[in-house]
Amino acid sequence: MILRTDVYSAVDSERDYQDTLIRNGIPTELTQGAILTPMEQLAVIRRIVRDMENHWYSVSGPVSMDYMRKIAAVAVRTMEQFGAPYRELVS
Repeated sequence: MILRTDVYSAVDSERDYQDTLIRNGIPTELTQGAILTPMEQLAVIRRIVRDMENHWYSVSGPVSMDYMRKIAAVAVRTMEQFGAPYRELVS
């Protein structure tokens, strides 16, 4: 199993990559317009999920975890822009 800190590092590397694309004006679904709304960013996540499903249907074997890293990074980006509420623990 991979440590949570390593998972967070992988997501951070994807966020750094996304920020580089945005800073350099490289066209992607994340760089179009100003700040995407949470629903627009959800649409980006759905697009990545569709890409992952298409890859899964067309290739035998496991699907690359690159897709999960991208999904997590888009979710993190959304929370960076609109807030990151903590989960309230139920006792």
